[in-house]
Amino acid sequence: MTARDWLNRAKEEHFAIGAFNAANIETIKAIVAAAKNTNAPVIIEASQGEVSYIGGKNFVAIVRNAAEETGLPIFTNLDHSPTLDAARQGLAWGFDLVHFNGSTLGYDENLNQTKTIVAEAHAKNVLVEAELDTIPGGSSFHTVSAEEELKQTKLTDPDQAAAFSEKTNTDTLAASFGSVHGFYQTQKHIDLTRLREIRTKTNCFLSLHGGSGMPNEQVKEAIKIGIVKINVNSELRLAFKKTLKEALADNQELAVYKIMPPVIDAVRQVVEEKIKIFGSEGKV
Repeated sequence: MTARDWLNRAKEEHFAIGAFNAANIETIKAIVAAAKNTNAPVIIEASQGEVSYIGGKNFVAIVRNAAEETGLPIFTNLDHSPTLDAARQGLAWGFDLVHFNGSTLGYDENLNQTKTIVAEAHAKNVLVEAELDTIPGGSSFHTVSAEEELKQTKLTDPDQAAAFSEKTNTDTLAASFGSVHGFYQTQKHIDLTRLREIRTKTNCFLSLHGGSGMPNEQVKEAIKIGIVKINVNSELRLAFKKTLKEALADNQELAVYKIMPPVIDAVRQVVEEKIKIFGSEGKV
């Protein structure tokens, strides 16, 4: 089954596929181990910063090797490509999915550039995720409330989402309906009514960004409405950093690979928990 087949199945059966960010082999190993333990499809993705660190060709090759070795549906996604050239580079590297984020452009320019990359990607059987309105924040701890951060953008208008998705022919839409990236001083909150209206008026797949720290019940409700892809990054980074600090404390070991097992295991536990919440456990 292709990535499109899996997203269609998720849409029909009301579960979501976790899209987990990685920038090093340890995090990739953790995500793969979680997928194997739960018999779940996963997307392993890298943002522009992450892919700059690990290398695009390296990233795709490592994840593809893992998919072949395990026989699991493990797909690659280039997350938040900020320009057409960056998205095109993702196509050249061989990513299964590419997220083109033209949300900082004007509406017409975003629409035109999204149409361009969709046509180029579809010629290579690659799926495209488009971002209509900016989903703010970043993978870190923020000193403001989630509500304050959300004021940096506008929530997506369902009618505009319908027009944008139809005119661009995008496979997946990243809409703004309350989610923000990172951790905040207040709880995140999804506008489920707005999400339901977007779902009713669009035919494409819908994604949820900022899955870290999102209340589980809200996530489950969003999946019932039609979310099929959920991005998680900050919680993985937090587990990695916290456990690495603990592993390094008073440790005289110099071989890094001997220090990493508990770090990998901590990230694996986060991924497995998310997979179970998303309802994708046992789907393979």
